Amino acid sequence: MKKGLHFFFLFSLPMLVLPAFVAAQQLSLSNQYVVNKFSISPAYAGAGDRLEVFGTYRRDWMGISAAPETKTISANGIIHKNMGLGGTVTSLQAGIFTTLSASLNYAYHIHLSKTNLLSFGIGIGVVENHLDLSSKGAQDDPVVMNADRTSNMIDASFGILFHTKNLHIGFAAPRLLSNEDVDQSLYYLTPQYKAHLGYKLAINTAWAIDPVAIVSLPKNTDAYYEVAVPIMYREKIWITPAYKKSSMAIGLGAKICSSFVFNYTYEFASTGIAGKSSGTHEITIGWKLGAKAKTDELPKDKKKPYYKWLAK
Repeated sequence: MKKGLHFFFLFSLPMLVLPAFVAAQQLSLSNQYVVNKFSISPAYAGAGDRLEVFGTYRRDWMGISAAPETKTISANGIIHKNMGLGGTVTSLQAGIFTTLSASLNYAYHIHLSKTNLLSFGIGIGVVENHLDLSSKGAQDDPVVMNADRTSNMIDASFGILFHTKNLHIGFAAPRLLSNEDVDQSLYYLTPQYKAHLGYKLAINTAWAIDPVAIVSLPKNTDAYYEVAVPIMYREKIWITPAYKKSSMAIGLGAKICSSFVFNYTYEFASTGIAGKSSGTHEITIGWKLGAKAKTDELPKDKKKPYYKWLAK
């Protein structure tokens, strides 16, 4: 079996429905962790055998005016025997809000044994926010008109991860810094934390499941949880049912050649704004470059006895 390398990004909707509503930015919901574990924690930077590059496009709440539209590109890979480096750039458009953020992440991996690793990751980033005040709705709102048109904030992250061939478990603080006391700003950052767990289980030589569970704990907000269960056929194609606190999702994905990955997720809900929309669509594509990932699968040469396979 191949080693697994395997989420809320800068996301705020305070003015989607109520223009004068002020709220803290939270990390946006995303499903890309099904194929891109680096999106969960900086500790995953360089945890795989290849350089990985991923691009994600997410369109929330189709059919709802001014609904969020998010574009993300990330890359991570090993830069030394025990060190990894990664980076992420994200653009979010939601109504009159535009957010551009970028982060750089470093991870150090400690080999506890041949298959057990303990990884530590840290990250530093910048967040730039912009308000478009050209619309009449914005101009009629005194809270919006008196707020800063642009703002820039520094962000930081941390993660710790224990992973083996099939298991990964960790804790991450994707947002460590806070600027809640900033005046005249519709954006502010509050600390957020998450715990995550995954275990890849082979059902037989062809089928496997790779479930992931995540609990997010934003400060001053209720916990958010989700569970995704990719059902994989020969690690080439998969279907992913997912259950979240406020919605459900179904995903389809495939690995093409050995370096190209595609994943599509449709998310739906029956309540709230999401229930009045046509659902949320998310597409992730990825490239895994460099040395081939190691595999535990035996050669498919039926002419040779088992002991000769082991002697290879």
